[in-house]
Amino acid sequence: MTSISSANGYILIVLQMLVNTASSIVFKLQSKIKIDNQEFNHPFTQTLTMFFGESICYIIFLLYKSFNYSKYLYELELANKLKQETKINYLVVIIPTLCDLIASCLAFFALSLMPTSVYQMLRGATVVITAIFQVIFLKRVPTKHQILGMSLVVLGNLIVGITIYLKSTQSDYLIGVLFLCLSFFMFSFQVILEEKYFRKYYLNPFELVGLEGLWGLVFTSILLSIIEFIPCPSQMQSGCPQNSDGKYYLEQTIQFFQVVFSFHDKNYQPQLFLLIIAEATSILLLNSICMAVVKYLSALTKSVVQVTTIALVWITCLIIGWEKFYWGQLIGFIILVFGSLIYNNIIKLPIKCLEQQQKVESQQSKSENEELLN
Repeated sequence: MTSISSANGYILIVLQMLVNTASSIVFKLQSKIKIDNQEFNHPFTQTLTMFFGESICYIIFLLYKSFNYSKYLYELELANKLKQETKINYLVVIIPTLCDLIASCLAFFALSLMPTSVYQMLRGATVVITAIFQVIFLKRVPTKHQILGMSLVVLGNLIVGITIYLKSTQSDYLIGVLFLCLSFFMFSFQVILEEKYFRKYYLNPFELVGLEGLWGLVFTSILLSIIEFIPCPSQMQSGCPQNSDGKYYLEQTIQFFQVVFSFHDKNYQPQLFLLIIAEATSILLLNSICMAVVKYLSALTKSVVQVTTIALVWITCLIIGWEKFYWGQLIGFIILVFGSLIYNNIIKLPIKCLEQQQKVESQQSKSENEELLN
């Protein structure tokens, strides 16, 4: 895996937190806009917009390759020294793309059925699933301080989750929780595949994100042509769009484009148009940054940073007035952030077994860097 300096690694982490927070707010703002007294819920077309944002990354990759060709050749030479393959069959990108498609559709449904901070909070479970997948597929066993950090992250999430659940009054929360839990497995499998690809192949982060976006546009378009005619189950109707006849369907693509892009339509919403642009832009930035985190740090670091982002999302929702303050949430967030800092080895606890292992890890990292320089 390619190495970067500690300072650049922290910059990537901070950028991921800020952009992730902004994208969550943008997604929730879309569903809060009402048309004919009905909330604007289009999870599948939101996924299509997301893939459009990702596909732009491939154009950026081509521009980078064109204007920095000498640097690109140097990276290929370095990849050969690291024994990475420099040619990849683009068909292998289909598998993580399908994982992203399923996980995103489920997550957008879940977001429409629960508060934004709850949505972000529950995503903390991806840390554990990603760690398990890393052991199975990458043969990488988490260290003791990583296990301690992940345990605290999970504990913090449980405290926040229980606090919010006891205060909630909506019955469709449980359906949203179910969808979100199902998305965890697909999301974790996706990031493990991406890390495996970065280990085996030389891939620019923009290249992989762009390829996933292009394949995603193809598969989401096919999916939209099918689900357009599938009625929405009664238990999920609060997260499904409604047509002019008052019936609920899993998706109403024509209605989506009329409201967002038909400037002369009576239901045209200019703020939705701006939010769609903001969504595509935030997805472009977020996926590029997250892919860089996976490439230069690890898939598990990406998951832990996303958990830490919950604090920023929660504070933003409090400022906007979407949610109320609960002490249980504050306690949970403190434990969650503390666990994330321990995992990233920023906070070093004076525990003998942890100190010994951290010294061994530091020596191994130093040896790997010296070997790479040689």
